[in-house]
Amino acid sequence: MSVLSLHTVLRRAAAAVLLLAAVALPAWAETAPNPLSIAGPQGLALQVHWYPLKDARGPQPVVIAFHGCAGLYRSDSVTFDERYPDYIKYLHERGYAVLLPDSFTSRGSGSICEIAARDRTINVETRREDVISAIAWLKSRSDVDGKRIALLGWSHGAMTVLSALNTQREPHAQGIAGAAVFYPGCSELLRRGYGLQVPLLMQLGALDDWTAPAPCEKLVAQLTAQPGSDVTLRIYPDSYHGFDSRTPARFRMGVPNGTNPGGVHVGGNRKARAQSLDELDRFLKRILQ
Repeated sequence: MSVLSLHTVLRRAAAAVLLLAAVALPAWAETAPNPLSIAGPQGLALQVHWYPLKDARGPQPVVIAFHGCAGLYRSDSVTFDERYPDYIKYLHERGYAVLLPDSFTSRGSGSICEIAARDRTINVETRREDVISAIAWLKSRSDVDGKRIALLGWSHGAMTVLSALNTQREPHAQGIAGAAVFYPGCSELLRRGYGLQVPLLMQLGALDDWTAPAPCEKLVAQLTAQPGSDVTLRIYPDSYHGFDSRTPARFRMGVPNGTNPGGVHVGGNRKARAQSLDELDRFLKRILQ
């Protein structure tokens, strides 16, 4: 077979794979033009991916989901990390529209996981007003139920959500039904002081050596001691950072911000994933339905 004909065969095979992939796209992937740009903090054009419910009757409840330090995409900067399609499908099946703000691409950045926290130019302080901007955009829409908006975040995104909700700081996010966070870091929140006025679900891995659970346990203890608090904490044994992932746990070198400067463990635990998703389902039903 000539080089030219081999090239043609490979090109046609690739096209066929792409066609099959397009045919196999789940329903949630067909629902919206993406990305959109909305008014962000300090004049930023904040990119968001908007996935409304396809057959909604009336204003929709929405979950705003905030990515972790790796951003929304795989290394190709085009394909979503598998977490986000998984969660869009999961949330759609339960009757919630989804908004995914992209804090990194909007600022010309990719993953920041391998940058020491002290050297990052995009941090929780940078992102906390993205939360406020996303809420404001949703509340301006006639197809959104402004009283049924929840926040969801993982790791750096979870820290962003918690920071944005801190009532001891201005501005802070208001007008939401509650928030669910997976494995945030809580040391900085403890140092600054923290107040909360909405229901919170926090889920942690007992073995997490990236964002250790102990500071978050202390923060939750402080919050639950306050009158009228509505805070639920779940800690999963034998579970590392990213326990809700489908990817097996592994040691990841080159991440300098964990308890071990040489790297961290990250990846899924099948039992913890199932339990944490059930917990999330119960929480969202309680605050959004």
